[in-house]
Amino acid sequence: MWEYDGFIAKAQLYFSRAADHRTADDGVLAHWLLLGLEFLLRAPLAKVHPTLLADMNGESIMAAAGYPKPNGHPTSILLRTVVERLGVIVPGFTKERAADVTYLAGLRNAEAHSSASPYERGVELWLPHFTRVVEAVCDHLELDPADMLGDALLDHGRALVDAADKRLVHEVTQRIKAATQIRASLPDEELIVRRARIGTIFQGWNGLNLLHEAVEQVRCPACAEDIPLELRSVRSTDGRIEEDWVFRDVVYVATALFCPVCTLKLEGTAEIHAAGIQQQYLRTERESLEERYADYGEPEYGND
Repeated sequence: MWEYDGFIAKAQLYFSRAADHRTADDGVLAHWLLLGLEFLLRAPLAKVHPTLLADMNGESIMAAAGYPKPNGHPTSILLRTVVERLGVIVPGFTKERAADVTYLAGLRNAEAHSSASPYERGVELWLPHFTRVVEAVCDHLELDPADMLGDALLDHGRALVDAADKRLVHEVTQRIKAATQIRASLPDEELIVRRARIGTIFQGWNGLNLLHEAVEQVRCPACAEDIPLELRSVRSTDGRIEEDWVFRDVVYVATALFCPVCTLKLEGTAEIHAAGIQQQYLRTERESLEERYADYGEPEYGND
């Protein structure tokens, strides 16, 4: 029910049905592609273990672990839970990709459950979202997206993605120019006040010591001040013990940037990339063995 090869084969089947209608009706094309997408989205979870796709009730978990109930009816997790778990498992499945899936699922649901015809808006609106998601998942699974979609459809999708990326670069460039002008207009007294806010932000982050959030000092592309870039961890190596310490390498991706001086604001990896700022960072983190096992003391049974 939750076999990896089965999900890939079913996704390919539905994508091939879309290819059969490539020159006919864009609504039919979208219908088969978006139905097939959900099978592809579930494949990375199945590759880790089928239990990641099973509903939390006991029957479903047991069936996913290889112990189905006779005449049972195991159920799967909802798509929104699939998306949440992909964000943990697939490094390239960023918040932007999750938003792409939400948008595509909304179109599919509107087509299936309403009198509206959202696909009539044209492939230019939804195919870039679809292409980005497929490429992120296929890259993780080491699959060629052309084998899934065919060269013609993939080339069309990539062309639309390139056009959207160019529009985003233009938009971000205009924002940077506007922020540069704001910086140039600041009197010296105001500049001193705004620069002081940068140090306050760094001190606040250092004091929080959050496990899945961090900051990196980068140069603002608008005013050249050294400012914090917000990061989110996406994966890490297993811990390695050296003397009394546990070390691990953690990969972070950039998620947001705000400059208190020129007020430049960038949100998401796409905007940060468009501004020419590095997106991925590798850090080696450590904790003492004492900290790691502090909560594993002798339990109190109450009968000593």
